[in-house]
Amino acid sequence: MGCLALAFSTIATAIAIGPWAAPYQIRSVKYVSDRFGKPSARVIWLVVAIITGGSGVAILNGIRPGYVTPSAHSEPPR
Repeated sequence: MGCLALAFSTIATAIAIGPWAAPYQIRSVKYVSDRFGKPSARVIWLVVAIITGGSGVAILNGIRPGYVTPSAHSEPPR
């Protein structure tokens, strides 16, 4: 899952800096683009890239929420 999140982060970054018009037709991004301009919509894509990249790094490092305990199968034998 972490690699998938990092891959989507890379794609979202490419969308934000690339010349493509199709990703800006997504309803929420199109609303921001129509109301505030394309630079603001690019910021939306960059925010998505940062969030998914951070999530991917956290997943790959094994960071878990405080309420989650590791399963019995992931603990080393004693």
